[in-house]
Amino acid sequence: MDTITHGLIGSLGSKTGHYQKFGKIATYSFLFGSVFPDIDIIIAVLGPDFTMRHHRGITHSVLAVPLFSVLVTYITSLIFKNREYKKIYPMVLLGMYSHIFFDLITAYGTVAFDPVSLKRYNWNLVFILDPFITLPAVAGLVISYKKRHLAFKTSVIVFLFLCSYLLTCFFIKEHNKDRLIGYAKAHNMQVEKLGIYPRPLAPFFWLGVIETEDRFYRANISSLSSDKFVLQAYSKSDVNGFVDAIRDHRVAKLYFWFADFPVAKYLKNGDEHIVEIHDLRFKMLSRRTPFTLRYVFDKAMNIKEITLGGRRVRDI
Repeated sequence: MDTITHGLIGSLGSKTGHYQKFGKIATYSFLFGSVFPDIDIIIAVLGPDFTMRHHRGITHSVLAVPLFSVLVTYITSLIFKNREYKKIYPMVLLGMYSHIFFDLITAYGTVAFDPVSLKRYNWNLVFILDPFITLPAVAGLVISYKKRHLAFKTSVIVFLFLCSYLLTCFFIKEHNKDRLIGYAKAHNMQVEKLGIYPRPLAPFFWLGVIETEDRFYRANISSLSSDKFVLQAYSKSDVNGFVDAIRDHRVAKLYFWFADFPVAKYLKNGDEHIVEIHDLRFKMLSRRTPFTLRYVFDKAMNIKEITLGGRRVRDI
C-alpha cells in the first residue's frame, strides 16, 4: 500500500477513541507509527538489489516493530514535549501494525518475521493503489475534522467498511481461483503452482498464473464476466549458456527468492548478449514489466552490466 494511504489509515485510527481522550498527540502518534516502516525507502541509495532484499524487511517485521515503536514514541514525546510514554507507545505500535497489515494484503510481499525468517508473505487481496481503501479513509478524516462529534462513529463505520471490502476481495479471489483450477482440470493441465493476483481496480480485475512442469500460463480474469478466459503460455526459461551463467549469480539468486513466477529470456543486440528475468505476477499494466532483472554480457560471457527495475546494480 502506498505511504499516503498508510498515513490516512493511521490518522483515522486515532479517531476511534484515542483522539477524543488524548487530543492531537494521538493523531500524530498513530500517523508517525503508520508511516514509519516505509523509512526503509532510504536504502534505495544503496542500490536496487539491496532495496529488493530489505524493502518491507526489518522495519515491516512484526518482531521488530515493538522496538521501532520505542524510537518513534521517544521522537513523538520530544516534538510534543510530552513524557507520557505509556500513553504514546500503544498508539504508535498500533499505527505500525496497521502498516504491516495493509502491506500484507498487496502482492509485493512482506518479510513479516525478519530476521528470524526470510519468507515473504503476500495475501494478494488488493492492488498497491486502491481507491476503495484510500477514498473512504479520506472521507472519514474530512467528516471527523468538520464534525468532531461524529469522529468516533465515522471512523468505526469506515473501518467496518474496509473489513467488509477486504472480505469481499478474499471471497472473489477464491472464486476466481476455483475458476482457474476448473479450467486447468478441464484441459488436463498438471498444475504445480497456481496464483491469483489483484490488478488495478480489484476486486473486479485479477491476474491468474499457472505453473506446470515446463511452462507458465497467465490470464486476465474479470469478476464482471463469466466468459472463458484465454491463457497465454510462457516458456520458463530459454535454453542458453548465458541464461545458465546467471543462475548462481548473487543478484539472480536474490531475484528468484523474490519472484513467484520468474521467466528468463535470452536476447541478442549486436555484440551484446542479454538475459532478462521478470516475474509474471507483475505483468499487468504494460509491455515493460516492473522489477525486471537484466544482465548484459560481452562475447566472452563477461558481465558488462546488471540492471534491476531499470536501475543499475553497482556491485557486479
